Amino acid sequence: MRLPVRLFDERQAEGGRLFYQGDVPVVVLQGSPEQIGRQHAALLGPHAEPVLEFPKRFIAEAGGAHFWPLLVQAGRTLMLQAPPRYQRELVAAADQGAITAAMVEVLPVANTLLELRRLGCSAVALADERTTTDGPLLGRNFDFETMGILDRYTVLFVVRPEGRHAFASVGFPGLGGVLSGMNDAGLALATLDVYQSADKSRKFDPTGTPLAFVFRRILEECSTVDEAEALLRSEQITTWMNLIVCDPRESAVFELTPATVGRREPAAGVLSCTNHFRCPELSVGETCWRYSRLAAAAQSNAWNVDRVQSLLHSVNQGEFTMQTMVFEPRSRRLHLATGKPPVSDRAMTTFDLGPLLAERAANGTASAAVGQ
Repeated sequence: MRLPVRLFDERQAEGGRLFYQGDVPVVVLQGSPEQIGRQHAALLGPHAEPVLEFPKRFIAEAGGAHFWPLLVQAGRTLMLQAPPRYQRELVAAADQGAITAAMVEVLPVANTLLELRRLGCSAVALADERTTTDGPLLGRNFDFETMGILDRYTVLFVVRPEGRHAFASVGFPGLGGVLSGMNDAGLALATLDVYQSADKSRKFDPTGTPLAFVFRRILEECSTVDEAEALLRSEQITTWMNLIVCDPRESAVFELTPATVGRREPAAGVLSCTNHFRCPELSVGETCWRYSRLAAAAQSNAWNVDRVQSLLHSVNQGEFTMQTMVFEPRSRRLHLATGKPPVSDRAMTTFDLGPLLAERAANGTASAAVGQ
């Protein structure tokens, strides 16, 4: 059997470290915003040019090449509303020297992609009483156009910022925000795009905080679903979005618009989420076959990681399903399948995140328990 090509070198940089767990590159970052930014660039920058060029190529393929300068400026403007620590982190990454000027230009766009382009995903949270594992489960497919590039560059970030919760995030080189992740308190989340809203809110509010960084704030500052809700209500939301959140005790979907933060609870211990709103004040009556299939999980009380993966495979979107993952919030475990889509039926790599989030990378012993 031919082994996958490893795109990155295992190495250390200023207290950060890159190593492989199975086929997945794990990037450990820690310290101040400046240290995290420099570590990110040093560990991933030398081999990340194709993925950092992806947003520009993606826009060009969609016929918008002439809009690229405007998108760069829009991304830069939006980043000015991100918390200062994240701005400092990206500046440090850009100044580190391991990435080119052309790659630096892409960073603001890559980190505001949630505001600029649509993702189609599926997620389900299963309450403790529905599972045979130690606590609830949160499963999700991440679906997006890869153009034969993005699917090769999935990275598991393990980030230990000074004075805040450590967290793990499934992302890509250059992405400082969070799309899917879990912190050391067992709070897990995943974002899913939405295309219509009944609350007559504007589709995009440029005065808000980039959502990927709002979601990172949740992992760095919150321990529970309720705390995540309070943080969301304190922010100005930029665009329509679903966020599914699960802690070791409960789960919720937050339906977000620039005007509304709606909260949706599980039904019979099952919480499904796809790409439309269902709160009465936000729903336009849209239906989704993926949502219905996920909601049918209420017919069983014997859900485990393998069965959740099978359920996610039943709602995969073919060439777009580049990541499938299952979080175990109570035991702080992540099961992750990546690669050429669809990956939803591929063997998952299991990460014991608890020890990894607690370790110090500087001692050179960072590792995670792995299973196939």
